[in-house]
Amino acid sequence: MSKITAGFESPVHDAQQVFRELMEAMSRPGKQVSLDYTAQFGTTSRAATQVLLTLSDNATSLWLSERFNSDEALVENIRFHCAAPLTGQKCESAFALARGSELEDFEGFNVGSEHYPDRSTTLIIEVDSLREGDVLLLAGPGIQSTTKMKVKGLNPLLLLALVTKRSHFPHGVDILFTSGSDVIALPRSTEVTLEVEEATCM
Repeated sequence: MSKITAGFESPVHDAQQVFRELMEAMSRPGKQVSLDYTAQFGTTSRAATQVLLTLSDNATSLWLSERFNSDEALVENIRFHCAAPLTGQKCESAFALARGSELEDFEGFNVGSEHYPDRSTTLIIEVDSLREGDVLLLAGPGIQSTTKMKVKGLNPLLLLALVTKRSHFPHGVDILFTSGSDVIALPRSTEVTLEVEEATCM
């Protein structure tokens, strides 16, 4: 039985609207934006589905984590709506989709080359929440001084890698965190530190 579900009602218009929202998120790291369309494939969030519908096509290879690669409804809809070729090699992927609890680091993904640093993998990382959880301090282009974002559902090793091993600008991976209809972007140019709560003495 086919597991094909509806994509965008108005593919061109809706994709343009989502693209504008994603560009706003990329230009203002840490800002939470909401993608308001209802399309949802398999076990992915609405936000991740809309990112794939907007950015992936037959010229952008896509790597799926083990969990998402076994999601038949997701795979079938990606092939039908996006026509994105699936790859088992992280280094070959233009985009990658994974749960934050699955990844331990960014090893293997394409971080760009000297001549084409922009040809790196964009990671779509599904998390439990972008409204609570660990607090990340962000600094860099698009941020006045510093800003904060919250994220819940990252593997502790991935959280450490996010702070210490993600990029050496201009090389590195760009990240789109997704949860529900929410998206927060973390470009490779953004510096990340983990806010640690100070212990209180009684």
